[in-house]
Amino acid sequence: MVIAVIELSRVTGSSFAQTPSSRIDEALQNITTLVRPGRIGYATFWDGNKYIQCRRLPERELRCEAAGTTMQSSLKNVLTGDRLSRLMALGWTLDPSFGNYVQTFPADRPTGSIAAHILRTLTEAYDPDSPGPEIQTTWISDTPCPPRNGPSQNLAGLVNDTPAMRKWAVRTCSYKPDLETPQIVNSSAELIALYGATANAEIQRLRINTGRQVYVIFNAGIGYVQCITETPPTAIYCEAQSAESWPALATILTPVRLSRLRSAGYADPGRAADYWKSYPLDKFGDAAIANELLTILHEVYGYNGANKLKISTE
Repeated sequence: MVIAVIELSRVTGSSFAQTPSSRIDEALQNITTLVRPGRIGYATFWDGNKYIQCRRLPERELRCEAAGTTMQSSLKNVLTGDRLSRLMALGWTLDPSFGNYVQTFPADRPTGSIAAHILRTLTEAYDPDSPGPEIQTTWISDTPCPPRNGPSQNLAGLVNDTPAMRKWAVRTCSYKPDLETPQIVNSSAELIALYGATANAEIQRLRINTGRQVYVIFNAGIGYVQCITETPPTAIYCEAQSAESWPALATILTPVRLSRLRSAGYADPGRAADYWKSYPLDKFGDAAIANELLTILHEVYGYNGANKLKISTE
């Protein structure tokens, strides 16, 4: 993320040395004083991925957000029980829309007092790694739901319209993570019961679109199987990942497991970097192909559903 840090200013006629609190105060004054039509000023104070971001509301109150764990799961290692208690004791409350903690300061509260409170919050609740936070002020288009850094990015949940971050930005008024609890399976039959209908539909989609460049990848995180249509003859061509394409699989693909893959009719790498097999559509139905792929994921790669199966298409 590209950050433009505001420069330290000097008090006229003096060599005033700024403190972290006075620098925060200056940024708050900056977004209050500098008005840009159609845009809202945001002041952000951060250390790594630990941040507080503030903006002025129409009635001149100052609304601030402190980073939460919903969009930044790594903060679960920071906001432990005691630090979370300190955060609450300092007046911050959970906002379920993005999982950040919010606090609104009245319009007549001096920015210096708010700055001291922000610094205290960063120090007592977030355990900063540096003596003072980095600081920036930015002006974002005044929209009901401004863009925020996505959950896989640094400073996730931060209001930010930097061009480099737009590809991953969240542009909704709330965010809900995928809370589906992984289901641990003990057999390929259980894995088929869990994902069989979805895998069957994906293979059906390939069959319907025979002759077009369509594909599907079933990625278990510890190996994948991927399929594409091929003609002639009409078939579904599939590959199972090898240690040649990902060396870490050398410890997963034991001789016993590779014998299961070969017993299923998969040829060794050569034609491709992965193990491969063609399923002629006059001999294999959609369900038979889907079930065999899921069986391979379980019996060859040891996939037990601990992490959600990721399905990618063109």
